[in-house]
Amino acid sequence: MKKIYILILLIGTSCMQSCLNNNFLEKYPLDQQTEETAFFSYENFQTYAWNFYSYLEVDAGPTSLESGPVSTSIFDCYSDNGFYGSPNEENPWVWQTVTVPSTTDEWDVPYTRIRAINIMLDHIDDSDLDEDEKKHWRSVGYFFKANEYYRLISFFGSAIWVENTLKDNDDDILYAKRMPRAELAQKVLDMLLYARDNIKAEGDGENTINRDVVLALISRFGLFEGTWEKYHSISEGTDYLQACFEASAELVMKHPTVHPNYDELFNSESLAGKDGILLYKNFLSDGKGHNMTRYVRTSSHYGEVCADAIAAYLCQDGKPIYTSNLFGGDKNTGDADVYTEFRNRDYRLYFNVCPPYKVNSPSATNVDFSLVTDTENPVDREYIDLMNNLCAGTSSTKTLPMLQWAGQILREIPHFRENAYGMGQGFMTSYGGYYVWKYYNTTTPVNSAGSLNSTDFPLFRMGEVMVNYAEAAFELGKFSQQIADATINVLRDRAHVAHMNVAQIDANFDPKRDQTVDPVLWEIRRERRVELMFEGFRNDDLRRWKKGEYMNKQQLGVYLNKADLEDERHRGDEADVADFKLQLDRAGNSGRIVFFADPVVVGKGWLDHYYLHPLPSNELLLNKNLEQNPGYPTTNADK
Repeated sequence: MKKIYILILLIGTSCMQSCLNNNFLEKYPLDQQTEETAFFSYENFQTYAWNFYSYLEVDAGPTSLESGPVSTSIFDCYSDNGFYGSPNEENPWVWQTVTVPSTTDEWDVPYTRIRAINIMLDHIDDSDLDEDEKKHWRSVGYFFKANEYYRLISFFGSAIWVENTLKDNDDDILYAKRMPRAELAQKVLDMLLYARDNIKAEGDGENTINRDVVLALISRFGLFEGTWEKYHSISEGTDYLQACFEASAELVMKHPTVHPNYDELFNSESLAGKDGILLYKNFLSDGKGHNMTRYVRTSSHYGEVCADAIAAYLCQDGKPIYTSNLFGGDKNTGDADVYTEFRNRDYRLYFNVCPPYKVNSPSATNVDFSLVTDTENPVDREYIDLMNNLCAGTSSTKTLPMLQWAGQILREIPHFRENAYGMGQGFMTSYGGYYVWKYYNTTTPVNSAGSLNSTDFPLFRMGEVMVNYAEAAFELGKFSQQIADATINVLRDRAHVAHMNVAQIDANFDPKRDQTVDPVLWEIRRERRVELMFEGFRNDDLRRWKKGEYMNKQQLGVYLNKADLEDERHRGDEADVADFKLQLDRAGNSGRIVFFADPVVVGKGWLDHYYLHPLPSNELLLNKNLEQNPGYPTTNADK
């Protein structure tokens, strides 16, 4: 309150002085800030720039948690990690149903934000700031502007560069061509390097943009652009990869450890002070929070994970399921009942996907734990005990059995949406049998609609920086056991997985590896996949690696025997596998659940022009100098 009061006095004084020194016809409103009155003091800039933090969305996609429905992007639905489990909602990029939008937030929103950022940047030189303060606020503006152009480059390949605040008569910019990708990407990197060297090292206090956060964005953007240019044959991407390498190395040196509990990164009321958290989104309750926790604990959660993603998690001996002696399933196919499949695995699997369990409960709506009892099969409580141990002494609430939105006890997992099997209430269900619960917790209210969930979300964290560092090092020919120990093995210690021994990774380490990818790089990419799963990175990763074809497969659910599920359905009656309602991926009485058809079998699949998104048709009509990205029609009527 004191800061706000001082700011009002400063604005009033500045406005009065301006009125005394100018003709009365040029007076500005005394009861509100304008461009001419808002940028004099350090605190003026600080107040104006607070709004920029809202531009850092939780989701990597265009829909943020706080502004509307939970995006498919954060759950990796349009990737090889999973799918959106709702009928007729196949991945449009694989099923070739992508259309040219008339408008899209992916294009429009960044320019609205860039205008606001440019307003601040244009007023720095005329302010009362000293030179160091001017450099600091220019750095803050450059950070946010670079982030907006980074996303435009990611989605569209290039964009129109806007240096200053646009005026109505700036037709040469309003109707300009897009700046070539190489030139625009260099501008983004230049802005970030300037910010790195000129921003106040500690920013403007706790949880603000500082040198570490700038380095984290250099790490993210440098890896993205460097690998994109390399694998899309634009250039070797060396400058960007080197920028990523250097920024990541500095951060790893300064922040060599990570918070010991993976789940607490995504389900804590406060991320303040947690090791490895560089910047986070601080949500409040009472309508100023988000909907994620409620989403995950209701029937609205359609973000599904597939068997291929489950298989990516190593066993605790550091080996893939296809070669590990700790995996009790089929070493050739990876098939195993869900209890066997989850046994002896990377702890991140347990925090991201709900392990299997079953309890007896008098009714599906029972809320009295004293009435819940174990089944006659000891394996049904194996993961109940495991999760109790993993959460003991922490703030994690991922204990089993799960609680749905009204606090009612969910009797079992897998819990299929197909309700023909007597599984009880229709909450927290899955078509494939795996339930994504990365953002599940019982610490925030979810029993009514609205943005009430107040758990914080990490925006930049060392887990990402470490896998960025490892990947950039490999691409530059610099990866070593020392770098593996400082990055991947730090993350594996938290995940209870044996260390990566680089010398032991050969062509036979993972027989299911993409044979066009080096065995060591494959393992680095695996670590990235599991560390960042369900945080919205996977689609971008596949596009920058030029591996969209990884999505050209039928995504499968849990492996089961029909008779086992029929026993559940009949609750002790004689099972009849002919009554089985779910579809399996093979003939016979055992197999993996399928939901969507195989896109390749029906002649669909990823197309190369999908690596970039189409420009909206309205923009093409307004600006004749804009050209549509290759492979797309100007409008859908042009097909």
